[in-house]
Amino acid sequence: MMQIRWVRGKEQIRFNRPHTFFVIGVRGGAKSTFLEAIGQYYLEKGNGVLDLFGSRDGEGLAWLRSPYAETKKILLVHGENVSVTAPCDTKATTKVTLSDFEKYDIVISASPLYLGPDDEFVNAGLLTDKIYKRLSYKKLIYGLCREAANLFYSRLKISESQVVSKAMMTYLIREARHCGLALGLDSTRYFSIDIDIRNLSDFIILKSQGMSGLTKDLNWLYSMFEPSMIRNMPRQFFIILSKEGSVGLGEFKEIPWHKQERENILKAVGVSVEYGEPVEKGEYRGAFKTVGDLEHADIIKMYVEEGLSLNKIAERIGRSSRTPYKHIHQHNSKVEGAGFCPACRRVKSTFDKTLARRGNF
Repeated sequence: MMQIRWVRGKEQIRFNRPHTFFVIGVRGGAKSTFLEAIGQYYLEKGNGVLDLFGSRDGEGLAWLRSPYAETKKILLVHGENVSVTAPCDTKATTKVTLSDFEKYDIVISASPLYLGPDDEFVNAGLLTDKIYKRLSYKKLIYGLCREAANLFYSRLKISESQVVSKAMMTYLIREARHCGLALGLDSTRYFSIDIDIRNLSDFIILKSQGMSGLTKDLNWLYSMFEPSMIRNMPRQFFIILSKEGSVGLGEFKEIPWHKQERENILKAVGVSVEYGEPVEKGEYRGAFKTVGDLEHADIIKMYVEEGLSLNKIAERIGRSSRTPYKHIHQHNSKVEGAGFCPACRRVKSTFDKTLARRGNF
């Protein structure tokens, strides 16, 4: 499937290790296909794949027509208020647990399964957070992220600032081996990803570089390879650099089940999607984060079902006691006026028609 001729030094790529692969090349240069090929190696070693951030037309769904669809357990994850019918299991991202990453071999988070880009970014951040919390594991997870910058944006959506987002992403990659996470990242430009993250990559893979050629940091490769070959490298070829300094020229076979341009992949793999009303997410406004629909519903559940006091609820969600007080009154006002709470209904809470009454309420 993949062959490498080492020009300088020699490396053995072991797919039972949490390596980070960073692929750089022009659009249409088979970067996504290469990352899928790496994913196949991890699957064949008994590990799992988490497919994040495909194109807007859902290229990650192509796994459903791969040979692994017949032998591996696949889970499609989707946003709230999105109904998905598929030939495999489906689950809202907020319902995904750490045990799901052991139970399923391939977990797919595809753009068409969310209400929009913001919804996808937030949920992808939640997924990577879940993996980061793994204290032990039976198998590695290969996180396939087709546009590395999107991983940063997903962190930004659940972080209070760009500085914190970058720090979280860098820390995630640095600590990936401890939570059993391998990563496959791609980008059209070398500098689109911060140097702190590039330096953490175990392997940098260069596909066709187009008219821009190599960045100055990599100009030394022109002494080993013809510039014309680097600019117009055939799709099946790649140059690979290891963190140990080895350099190789590789070739891999095209993936026959990879999504084609203009193809309706949802129809091709038998997936149908229905969209509901968008869920309101908590957003950072400076250092303050607003309360989103999910957090609102959790407040009501803790108050009604668990019987927690305002102070206990505030302690659990990390806010002042004013926050649960405010949202319980908002909830009751909506239920009394409209017959249901829109925030609870958007996240399908069973308390959407229930008055939060207890004590002074």
